[in-house]
Parts: sequence; structure tokens; C-alpha cells
Amino acid sequence: MGDLRETTGVIFDLDQTATHDGPGVRMNVYLKGCPLHCLWCHSPESQRFEPEVVWYETRCTACGRCVQACPAGVRTLGLMSAEDRQRCTLCGECVAVCSAGALEIIGRQTTAGEIVDEAARLKPFFGRTGGGVTITGGEPTAQPDFAHAIASLCREAGIHVAVETCGLARAEVFDRLLSVVDLFLFDIKHADSAEHERVTGSGNERVLQNLARLVAGDADVLARVPLIPTINDDADTVRAMARLAAERGVQRITLLPYNPATPGKYSWVRRELELGDVQRQSSEYLDELSGICREEGLQVVPA
Repeated sequence: MGDLRETTGVIFDLDQTATHDGPGVRMNVYLKGCPLHCLWCHSPESQRFEPEVVWYETRCTACGRCVQACPAGVRTLGLMSAEDRQRCTLCGECVAVCSAGALEIIGRQTTAGEIVDEAARLKPFFGRTGGGVTITGGEPTAQPDFAHAIASLCREAGIHVAVETCGLARAEVFDRLLSVVDLFLFDIKHADSAEHERVTGSGNERVLQNLARLVAGDADVLARVPLIPTINDDADTVRAMARLAAERGVQRITLLPYNPATPGKYSWVRRELELGDVQRQSSEYLDELSGICREEGLQVVPA
């Protein structure tokens, strides 16, 4: 018990009133770091495993004090190169001189015990709504010991645990989580492995193997498809993803429409969204895609 409580990890956010990542009112724990680099990533500030400085463009007055204060010479008022972002030493000098509050260091180390103590405080709210804790990211399985410790401690405290995952981890990571997680929210991003690699940075073979492994282990699995215009939201691709899920024993699927707020976050990390200007799917089209999933034998759970 003590050792689990002292397990450390890096998070970039904690949301105590989430309602979309599992049943009921939930406390979402956002772990930092992800093995994928999806073209449409909704949280680009989650991809790096280390803390990083983010910039809130709408607050910035372009005074230039941050540029002058940066001892590494990497801070700019515009887009930053990947090399400059890596060279940032997190000294905090730019944050300290920003009177507008436009700069912040995102990502902090904490312990599993601290996370679960906060969850225990919210347990009455979870009980009234059927909620609990959702471990998300980034990618929770990229910090396997930390995710396992949080889930184990929540299980001991009688708190429902969900894990949101892209599925890309060693099989033994999921084997450990299987006994302490109540619900896996499992992303399927593309049916074709080569296309999956093009848009996320990795093929989908291991993802699908882990999906089948969880189902075979009697895990409660809800497949989730982030629908991305021009990438995977055409009818044929959705049918192929639904069929892959059904063939591996999945019974339920959720279709997640594209979030048009995504581009705004890329200014935070001084990057450009590679996906381009795309819009959320219409409700009529979402109904059509839901019908395709039902034809493949899946129950469609509303997002």
C-alpha cells in the first residue's frame, strides 16, 4: 500500500467534474506523454513526457520581456522550432517576467497517493452519479507503473476506474491493468496499418492485438473512434474499423465527432496544426455512420 502511494508520475491536468470519459461525474487525471503523434491531437501539450512552457496567445501583449529574459535564447513571439522547444531548460524566467499571465509551465510531478486522496474526497459525488476516476492523457500506459498504482489504490478505495488508451503498449502493461481497471475506453484510429502509421506515427498491429487481449481477458471495453475529416470519417473506413472491433469481440462503440476547438491549442506550444482547416461532422452524417456500426453488430453508445 505504502509503495503504491509513493509511485510518482507527471500529470498536466486534473479535472474534478468531467462527464464524457466514462459513466457519471468523474475526476479525469491527465498523464503527460504519448507514444503517438496524431495529426489531429486535441492536446498537443500532452505529447511530450516532460513539463513544458505553454503560451496563451489571447493574453499576450507582445511586450517582448519573455524573449529578453530567456537565458537559452529560445523564447520567441511567434512559432518555435522543435529544436528550440527541446532546448528550453524550464528555468521559469520567461514565466516570471510575464505580467499578462500568458506563459505557464504545464506538467508537474505528483504521487499516486496524492491523486487518490483527492479522488477519495470526491467519492460521495461519484456514488450519486455512478462516476469515478478516469486515467487519461497523453497515454496512461506510457507511464505504466504510475497508472497501475492509481488504478490499484482506487480499486482498494472502492472507486470506479476507467482508462482511456490508444492501445499502443506492451501486452504485459495491459495484463497488469486488467485486474484493477473497471472500464477501458479504447481508441481505434484507422483500419489500415500503413495509413495508421502515416497519421499517428505507428502501425495498428499491436493496438489490435491488445484490443483482442483485453476482450479475451473479460475486460469491459468500449471502443472509441475519433472521427477526423479527410483522415478516417468516410463510410468505408468507419465500416472497416467497426468490423475490426466486432471481429475482436467488442460489443460497444462510440463515435467521437471532430472537435473544432483543437487548432487553438497549437498556439500554446508554438506549433501549427498539420491537419488543416476541417469542421465537425453534421448530426445527420454521424447518424449515417452510427447506422454502419450497427450493421456490423455493434451497439453505438452516444458520445
